[in-house]
Amino acid sequence: MPLSSKTYQSPPPEGVHFLYFVPENSVASGDPYSPYFFVEARIDFNDVRTGFRKSAALGKALEIYPSNTEFLWAPDMMRDVDLLKTRSSAPEGVHLGRLPAFVDRNLISRMETQFVEYCLRSFTAQAYRNFALSIYSASGESRAEFAARCLELLDGPIREELDLLAGVFKRRLEQAKEKYLSANEPGELELAKMESRKRSIFSRYSDRIMAHFLRGDRGPDPAADASGSPRQISELEEKMICLEQEAGQAAAKVRRSYEEKAQTLDEYLLHPNPKDIHIVRSGILWMPQWVA
Repeated sequence: MPLSSKTYQSPPPEGVHFLYFVPENSVASGDPYSPYFFVEARIDFNDVRTGFRKSAALGKALEIYPSNTEFLWAPDMMRDVDLLKTRSSAPEGVHLGRLPAFVDRNLISRMETQFVEYCLRSFTAQAYRNFALSIYSASGESRAEFAARCLELLDGPIREELDLLAGVFKRRLEQAKEKYLSANEPGELELAKMESRKRSIFSRYSDRIMAHFLRGDRGPDPAADASGSPRQISELEEKMICLEQEAGQAAAKVRRSYEEKAQTLDEYLLHPNPKDIHIVRSGILWMPQWVA
């Protein structure tokens, strides 16, 4: 039969701490309260291998059975509790159920041990790992943020590879210049005009080709300059168009390969070590039955 007192019918067992949960809705007079084991803990991840640092606060409650300390606890047995909504005295007019006679400080101690073992098995923090760089994400860093950071770290290798490609295409441009542009200024007007047009074409496409290898620049889109109507092009311009297409494809392939490396991430679950788990307080939490 429920008791009508606002406090437990006898003093708490020696060394056992009592808390009372007060929901946001006002407690109705006569609300029955039941006892649960509670624990407030802090888990401080400090993983040497990954450099991952994170602190997590936990408030958990568990129904009390004689066999609680004899079997492995599972996540679905635990109830999340906002311990900020608790106080050390029972709300006015509530009915407290009976606390099992086997509850004492020794039981609470054994349940603390069981809780630590539960955390070692079941509590994890998620990080991301990039094999190409052999690095891990930081606490609170999202997958997209970590991938962006990985791409920044790959900027040096990208730059080196693009610089090597730029050197290759510079040599090919020099070969085209020797082949298609006259070393001497022509004397006749028509020849001069033709030579000027060739130099203009060569200069324009040379700039476009080298732009593909600039830092953070993917180069111009050849299709953007395409004329709406077909036109006859010279052998030099055809050569330069082909070179630009090759340059764009080569630079894009380099960037794409590094982007894939930056975005190839694995989820990595971290389990706490025993020394990472700190029990702040534990005891008996009285909760309204309709809340529990």
